Amino acid sequence: MRNRKLIVVEGLPGSGKTSTARYVKEILDKQNIANRLFLEGDLEHPADYDCAAFLTDEQYKELLHKHAEREQLIERHSEAQADGFIVYYGKLMKESDLFHGENFGAYDVYSLPLAQHQQLIKSKWSSFVKRAADGDEVYILECCFLQNPLTVMLARENQPQSAIASYIHELHSLIKPLNPLLIYLHQRNFKDDFSKVIAERTAEWLDFITWYYTEQGYGRSKGLKGVDGLLEALELRKTYELAILNDLPIDHLLFEKSSTDWTTISSRISLFLQSV
Repeated sequence: MRNRKLIVVEGLPGSGKTSTARYVKEILDKQNIANRLFLEGDLEHPADYDCAAFLTDEQYKELLHKHAEREQLIERHSEAQADGFIVYYGKLMKESDLFHGENFGAYDVYSLPLAQHQQLIKSKWSSFVKRAADGDEVYILECCFLQNPLTVMLARENQPQSAIASYIHELHSLIKPLNPLLIYLHQRNFKDDFSKVIAERTAEWLDFITWYYTEQGYGRSKGLKGVDGLLEALELRKTYELAILNDLPIDHLLFEKSSTDWTTISSRISLFLQSV
């Protein structure tokens, strides 16, 4: 592994990112390589924000005042920033029902203006890299390096490909000290595979992702509608991701995935990890 500290797994919904990330962990476990796995949606994710809101100093004070009896709990799940606080509201809600009435979603890190959002994300990556570089563990992270930035910049903000690529290169410069590896899965027949994804996921998931990709920046500009519009946007996202990856100086494994070739995929991943 040549002193690798980071392995990132990327791909479109249903490409097998979660299974792949778990398989990578199994390989490292068998080799007695200390590692930590963080999947999409993990509230403890060290390099990303999930269910986390940015509050100004004044908003934070109001929150503490409103929930004075839970002040220590709030402080335990908050981080001071230069001009405010990150409040991990997903963790708060798991510990107390009193916070379910708060409108944290309006201040979610992924709902902030793009420049502010990106600054917080870069700061999060920087802090993570410093900690990881000083440790002995390999971190396996799902979807936070390509998927999440592309989702915000393309779907929400309709940013040009050049701007998206520039931002990803910035993130790469931050993680470079960890000597990262990237595994990217994409389906040969994505549209056919996506019907299986729909069957496996909830209706709420489909409604949200369809809204996100068709009724905001890019989708609205192109008049995209429904699942067909979602698929069109995701295909473009994949095109952008592959182009960026082709230009990015990062060791990576890229292969097309069908729903029936998991044995081949597993073998290739194992050989890839042995060769780098």
